Amino acid sequence: MTRRRQLALVILALGIFLAITGVTVFVLLRSPESVRLTVRSDTRLVPLSLPGTAEGQCADGVCRSTYTVEKGQRTRSVSVVPREALPAGVRLAYWGCLEGPGAATCTVQSDRHGSVCVTTTGPADVARRPCGIVPSPAPTVDQAGTLLVVLNTKWRVTLSGNFTEPCSNGGVAGRRCEIAVAPGKIYHLRAQFERAADPYPKAARTWDFHVATYEGCDSGAGHADAITCIVYGGAGAKTVCLSTLDPMEQKLSRECAEKGQAQ
Repeated sequence: MTRRRQLALVILALGIFLAITGVTVFVLLRSPESVRLTVRSDTRLVPLSLPGTAEGQCADGVCRSTYTVEKGQRTRSVSVVPREALPAGVRLAYWGCLEGPGAATCTVQSDRHGSVCVTTTGPADVARRPCGIVPSPAPTVDQAGTLLVVLNTKWRVTLSGNFTEPCSNGGVAGRRCEIAVAPGKIYHLRAQFERAADPYPKAARTWDFHVATYEGCDSGAGHADAITCIVYGGAGAKTVCLSTLDPMEQKLSRECAEKGQAQ
């Protein structure tokens, strides 16, 4: 092999080595594009486990964490887990997600930095305006709305809360109450039953039906007596339908809620 050919092979081998080394170094040193997601919990009801790395200590029910994900166009699920069981009828509520404000689940687009806040629909949390929820400005007279409560039960029930209008059914199913509501105000509704003979004597019940369930509350559905139905005041009309655990009454409430949503 001539000296010139040997030199050419050495140069070729050196070039291949440098090329491979350069690619390797580039791959090792190049950081993939990523986005940072900040997650904040704001609840005094139950402790929550946040995804990612915790930021400092929790203070007054507020905890924070951050985690980094590879940048892309696909959506990612954000999951916060209660460390204790939530009360009946109460769920988590997310803000800053693709599902919209107050959603029960959360997905985000991993194409930019973002933040998510999570609270619960429990009355104590909602009343605190967590996650930066700010009521609308003080309403004028023509902004007042109406909350229609339909009592789909023959059990004698009275509805109480932070409103002045009387609301009871006198044992007549289908009685309605109209409550004036103002935008930006949060209303608390609680059902109180009068202990009386079963209005459905042929039902032959084996358990107590003095439990209220709601359709149309902003705090979710399926509340028990001890859980308050939360309604956000608005300028329009809103319908809440109440019944007991009686299957027939619940069917009437579902139909009532569907009709209210359609209107």
